Amino acid sequence: MTMINKSFTGIVIRSMEIDDLKKVLELEKQSFPVPWTYDLFFSELTRNRYARYFILEKDKEIIGYLGLWYRGASFHITNIAITEKFRRKGYGRKLLKFVEKIAASYKIKKISLEVRRSNCIAQDMYRKYGYKGIRFLRNYYQEEKEDALVMEKEL
Repeated sequence: MTMINKSFTGIVIRSMEIDDLKKVLELEKQSFPVPWTYDLFFSELTRNRYARYFILEKDKEIIGYLGLWYRGASFHITNIAITEKFRRKGYGRKLLKFVEKIAASYKIKKISLEVRRSNCIAQDMYRKYGYKGIRFLRNYYQEEKEDALVMEKEL
């Protein structure tokens, strides 16, 4: 599932590599209250045969990434993040559309994800692109004791 997409001016979406983790970890810290660790990303990239992670570059600078698990007839987005100065400019949409393109080639039926109950901006973005809230997971984000909304898109 290695794919590169150069259809956007100055934008490349490519498979994440170990060498990307320093920048990805900076982006994690900027984006999430409890960021993933180097070891967790390393394990996902090297040991989880169901995991695929992609980097979004603009003019050769990493400005975002997306991770997913390939589970039967579905994809599950594990995480998605865009550098703060590039948020709300359509780059999250580019990553979501990229994943949908991959999903179509694998005959995937649905894509799911979890989002913090308090993250209304992300929920609005997902809804805008066809995701629907299907249930809450109580205390999913354990350190903050915050619920997650599970969202899904049928393809």
